[in-house]
Amino acid sequence: AGATYVGMILAPKGKRHISLEVAAEVAAAARAGGAIPVGVFVDESAEEIKAACAAVGIDHAQLHGDGSRRALTDLPLSIKAIYVVNATAEGAIVTPMPGDEEALMKQRKEELSGEKGWKAAVDWVHGPRRTIDWLLVDGESAGSGQAFDWANLKVPRGCSRKGWILAGGLTPENVSEAIMTARPTAVDVASGVTMEGGVMKDPVKVEAFVANVAAAATKLV
Repeated sequence: AGATYVGMILAPKGKRHISLEVAAEVAAAARAGGAIPVGVFVDESAEEIKAACAAVGIDHAQLHGDGSRRALTDLPLSIKAIYVVNATAEGAIVTPMPGDEEALMKQRKEELSGEKGWKAAVDWVHGPRRTIDWLLVDGESAGSGQAFDWANLKVPRGCSRKGWILAGGLTPENVSEAIMTARPTAVDVASGVTMEGGVMKDPVKVEAFVANVAAAATKLV
């Protein structure tokens, strides 16, 4: 339908959870359609996340809960990390950030320019992970489909390598306003495009959502 990423709930307790076998099939279909498959985790350890990604054949992991966020430092850089934080109804981010990308890159540059730059490079590669690829900002009750105040949202600069993703209460009807107000790099949707029951996706809603995102994006250029 035009989505860039397709998320798969791999956390066993999730109501939209699918098995690794089914996830592998979904991942293959996503890639065939030109999208990047993403595994969504909540309380899994780094070892569990790495094993699941290997089994499914994916290299993108969304770290949705406290357990998976703590696993970040033990994940290899080969797994692209989407780090989820939560914002209150007023738009205040209440989840600790993983690190300042700009500050870390400055530190790395200084260390590499020293007399033992070669050792700093080795230590950096083999040391604990310090950066994320994407920051995803969701509502305070992640996965609930509840929106928050986009106008008051303040996303720290330099917190990720590729940008930030807006989630939480987005629908085909409000996503254009959300994009124009918060100006995220990308948007994420689940509950807002489901059928009654909140599990199965509604193709009509998905197509309308993607079309409205594309239309809003052209206005930002």
